[in-house]
Amino acid sequence: MKIRRQSQGPLSKGDQIEVKRPNGAYYAATVLRPPSAMRKNMVFVEYHAEDGSKCVRGYVDLTHVRPSPPLELNRRFRIGDDVEAYWENGWHQGVVRDLLKDSKYVVGFNGNEGKVEEKSEIHQCNLRLHREWDDGSWVPSMAELADAEFQKGDEVEITSDEEGFKGSWYNAVIVEYRGNDKYLVEYSTSRKEDGVPLRAEAKAQHIRPCPPELLPVASFCLREVVDAWYNDGWWIGVISRVLDGSKYAVYFSLPDEELEFDHSKLRIHQDWKNGKWIIASEENSRHLVMNSNRLLHKMDVDEKRFWVKFPKGMRVEVKSDEPGYEGSWYSAIIVDSLGNDKYLVEYLTLKTEDLGAYLREEAYASYIRPRPQHARCTRHYKLFENVDAWYNDGWWIGQVIKVLTTWKYAVYFQTTNEVMEFEHNDLRLHLEWINGKWIVPSKDTI
Repeated sequence: MKIRRQSQGPLSKGDQIEVKRPNGAYYAATVLRPPSAMRKNMVFVEYHAEDGSKCVRGYVDLTHVRPSPPLELNRRFRIGDDVEAYWENGWHQGVVRDLLKDSKYVVGFNGNEGKVEEKSEIHQCNLRLHREWDDGSWVPSMAELADAEFQKGDEVEITSDEEGFKGSWYNAVIVEYRGNDKYLVEYSTSRKEDGVPLRAEAKAQHIRPCPPELLPVASFCLREVVDAWYNDGWWIGVISRVLDGSKYAVYFSLPDEELEFDHSKLRIHQDWKNGKWIIASEENSRHLVMNSNRLLHKMDVDEKRFWVKFPKGMRVEVKSDEPGYEGSWYSAIIVDSLGNDKYLVEYLTLKTEDLGAYLREEAYASYIRPRPQHARCTRHYKLFENVDAWYNDGWWIGQVIKVLTTWKYAVYFQTTNEVMEFEHNDLRLHLEWINGKWIVPSKDTI
């Protein structure tokens, strides 16, 4: 049977429509007799009863009739979306409360007369976006939603072309799409004088999704592009100096300024290009610093100072390759550079055979790394998490295979095929020193 759907024109026999019942839900119906001269505001329809037991025929006021909304079979929904769910044989208005597996959602339905909200698990195929039929058209319209790059409830970041704010991004949530590539957004960190979250209109070109979380790095390097948390927003800058105590000097080209930040206030900078997130490259760094002679001079001096990978007096860790000790790291200090990528180190925990002095030996740069920062963990370690365990005056790479008590763990060592027990304070997060950065490796890389 050919199904026709109501448009702005008059109803015809056989049109598939929806009828609103006293419970507020809409039920599928078929037009049997369109409005006549005698009943201009009434239409004779057939629809299923609310319990689905039988078909009901009768006249319905046109104010309670609307066409069937357009189908959106592949639409994904977000928490907070206003939806209509096919539930108890009708389309009931509700709100998405939670996202489940297998394309299912938890939808909350408003209780009538002060009743508590009722929740039900609904499959995606039985959900559609809530729309209002207003003066012969759907609100919001399909055209508007097709043009909208972002949806209501999306967490995004907003930038501005205003003087003094260029290069900064602020967290916000999409409130609604207003057409013509414009959105109403609500800022997450900015508020009005009365404490109400600030809302403003933003152009699509000034909006991007929130960047994905990357594996944490324990330290940043000279000339690395970063985002710095400052004045309730993320500002693009470049590491201009590595300071003591997990602090960094960051240079901002807009304006031409340098500020100091703690490691926790920085993140790896990512660029949103062609619908993808890209980690900043060295070209970005050069572009950001080329217009500052003061910074270029300073970085030139820093580069000369750090021409030697590990300067004299620097505290480091040295890896052992002796049989039975492979993969273990020992604290040391750089005594001198011997050239040819070789250094003289003095261990801080290992002594000579007569115990008269701390052991000194030569080590190649490939066996040396800085001391990892932020490796101590204040939370509980998780099952199968990679750790370093303090044993026999050094750090040994292992994996938590059992949580014994709140602060005690069983750790497996692949190099020796052994399992040993350790207190929490004798463990630290395992980090890898790769290309001048501390990286948290995945479980599969150990």
